[in-house]
Amino acid sequence: MASSIKPVGKNEIFERMEKLQAGESLVFQLTPTFASKIVILELNPAYPGKKQYKYLLRVGDTEAHARTIEPFNSSDKAKKLAEWVAERWPQWVVSTPPQQKAA
Repeated sequence: MASSIKPVGKNEIFERMEKLQAGESLVFQLTPTFASKIVILELNPAYPGKKQYKYLLRVGDTEAHARTIEPFNSSDKAKKLAEWVAERWPQWVVSTPPQQKAA
């Protein structure tokens, strides 16, 4: 039986990426075909530093894992990253903001 849940589309991902503010991220879960990985799209806090790209794409087994490892990909082009995610039939994940380290 086929699932009736529609994946998040490339255009929706792209539009939301264009509206991201500092500290915000988009979090998805991929289908079991892609190991049910968690994908995070976020603004690069180091941008516009030297050799830094505007967007980061992180992939991990859990959201916490994805946030702690090196980005899987980065780009100044939101459409490129949105397409990569959309090709993997993502679903939205309700996310809690990452914990801020004490000063």
